[in-house]
Amino acid sequence: MKMIIPLLLIITFTYCQKVDFREETGNCLKHKIAEFEQGDYACDKGATVHRYKFQGRFVYVFNPGPCGADMISPVYDENCVEICGLGGIAGNIMCNGESFDKATDETLIWEDK
Repeated sequence: MKMIIPLLLIITFTYCQKVDFREETGNCLKHKIAEFEQGDYACDKGATVHRYKFQGRFVYVFNPGPCGADMISPVYDENCVEICGLGGIAGNIMCNGESFDKATDETLIWEDK
């Protein structure tokens, strides 16, 4: 029982914190994530940034979260160039002429819980 209480405190503290792995990204992406976090486009809760391997390079999907069903998730390359937008009212899955379903190696970079 003595072990359960500290474990629950650690889990609770960890769960309540924002997940943030920005140190794994370049400077332009750190800045882009900070703008996303502070701006009006991301929802108050549930916004995420995921890194994927797509078309032979890393790309970053900025998902604004659940506050708008027709919102587009912009996709940036490692140089902060927007290469496409996913989702939206049409549910677009095409990016740079290819289905984004082919993206691999999903990694959570940032999350606002």
